[in-house]
Amino acid sequence: MHNVINSYTTAKNISADFELSSVQIKIKGSIVMNGDKFRILADEFKCWYDGKSQWLYTTATDEVNWLEPAREEMEANNPYLAVMRYNTKYRAVLKSTIGTNYVVELISRNPYVDMTNIVLTIDKKTNQIIEAVATMIDDTKQTIKFRNYVMNANLPATTFVFDSKLVPQGIQIIDLR
Repeated sequence: MHNVINSYTTAKNISADFELSSVQIKIKGSIVMNGDKFRILADEFKCWYDGKSQWLYTTATDEVNWLEPAREEMEANNPYLAVMRYNTKYRAVLKSTIGTNYVVELISRNPYVDMTNIVLTIDKKTNQIIEAVATMIDDTKQTIKFRNYVMNANLPATTFVFDSKLVPQGIQIIDLR
């Protein structure tokens, strides 16, 4: 796990395509990360987090919610944040080595968190997470598959701040801070 954490913390930023699936949803999109900051773009929703404020647009509500979420809420939205803090929140166990991948299970030290465990498939050569399967407190599972990683691209700080050009014109912003 230390090699995975080092590869992410030493990168200026990271982007990847993802596919999130569970019993209820299937979403494809892209994610860009820089430390705690991230931007997620998908057809169903768009999310920006600048390290303090989060802007979340969903097609279901057709509005943008602007809030300052707790760290635990952010970890539920971005499993990379949970992985980055694995040593304080989770106990890591190497489950197996399959071909060119490691399978590592992160088991929550606190049984009352949203994600009770996360099973990671990690590429041995690049230390990149290929798949994360999170088991939620209600025993449902969410699977996120990552591909097309790009490390250290030059991105402006505004990448992680709400961009009105990426949502339909005239969308209402609800300030919940």
